Amino acid sequence: MAALMAPGAASASLGEQCSGPDVHGQGSTLQNLAQGIWDPGFSASSEPHACNGTQGTKGTPKITYTGTGSGPGEKTWGVEPAKPEEVSYAATNGFLGTDEAPNPTAKKEIEEHETTLTPQALLTIPVLQAAVAIIVHLPEGCTATSTSNKGRIVLNNSTLEKIERGTITNWTEISDGGDAFTGTCSATIKHIVRKGGSGTTHILKKYLGLIDNSPWPGTTEGGTTGEFTWGGTAEGANNPTWPTADAVTRASGGSGVVSAVAATPSSIGYANLADARANAAFVPPAGGPKTATFWVPIQNKSAEPVTYADPATNKEVAAKKESNCSKEVYTDGANPFPPENAQASWSEVTTRVNEPKYTICGLTFDLAFTNYGSFPGTTIGEATTANNFLQFVTSTKKEKEGNKLNGGQSLIKLNDYEPLTGTVLKEAQKGSALVGF
Repeated sequence: MAALMAPGAASASLGEQCSGPDVHGQGSTLQNLAQGIWDPGFSASSEPHACNGTQGTKGTPKITYTGTGSGPGEKTWGVEPAKPEEVSYAATNGFLGTDEAPNPTAKKEIEEHETTLTPQALLTIPVLQAAVAIIVHLPEGCTATSTSNKGRIVLNNSTLEKIERGTITNWTEISDGGDAFTGTCSATIKHIVRKGGSGTTHILKKYLGLIDNSPWPGTTEGGTTGEFTWGGTAEGANNPTWPTADAVTRASGGSGVVSAVAATPSSIGYANLADARANAAFVPPAGGPKTATFWVPIQNKSAEPVTYADPATNKEVAAKKESNCSKEVYTDGANPFPPENAQASWSEVTTRVNEPKYTICGLTFDLAFTNYGSFPGTTIGEATTANNFLQFVTSTKKEKEGNKLNGGQSLIKLNDYEPLTGTVLKEAQKGSALVGF
């Protein structure tokens, strides 16, 4: 049995900046494109926490990342629980990305792998905001429009929930915001969803639960049937469970869902905005308004007149911009969030059905430890690199006159995500500074 260390007694010691080895992370596919910016940025920026060969020891440890999915990633740190041979905390698996913040049970499962138990060892560090876009491929020979978004339909919250529940099954049943269909549009709506545990699924289901969390008959990924709710399937082993009426087709990763919807007439799916815009089928000239493939503006105001918001700040064009999530108010379903620090559970975080801008937004997180040394297979060097990298990722430093000072939050701008702001940003920066050995 592991010994129990008193709170605050864990060593937060680290090696000198940039003295650690290369570190690999995995998990959230929503973070894939962001990590593709941050990882080389860490090796190029003159931001104080980066390692471009001029900071600290002048070492140049590299960060790499593989998008395996939030659920599969967390399993490699012991969630659900995992088999011993599946668990690793070494530098080859030194941090995890997730859009499904570990709940208290998952936190306990991870922390039980410590050789010396330390309260609140796991850090759940917000790293960015992202919009989850609802993407559609109309039936062959069908076009659509709406009053506020010419060439695209819009969806009320109740309609979106009924489509996902399987009680609205045909495109011709949709009539929100002046929605009008022309051509051969009477067809069954086909559902494309994520395979396996997914943080993007978590964000969407949390939102659907705000609209209507009553039970529905569902089927798990393994084929078991039963009664489920959106909230009850937003996290954990039932994350891949969907209403039986949906007859879902499963695709791997966010980009996989986007590709599957692009290839499947009469289908609907979901993916983070960055993945949706990265597929040419959903932006002009192949996609977007007045075509069969586009993302859908979603209701963001319940009071009359009802309004609809786009997941992108510049709407559906090819050029990258930001997720339309600024000024988002995150809650636990009822009360304003966030928790008091990165050592608490962030698992209840969701948005509201009434927001100034787009509503289906979520936070994505990187997981690390206050005390890597209490977990098997770790080194002080691994903890040092993880600390350096995560402080770089949460930094808002901005380039001035070509000095390459950009931190991660500045680098992520104009790449279809939304940087952190306000209290969430402050908690993220405090949390990244707590990464230790």
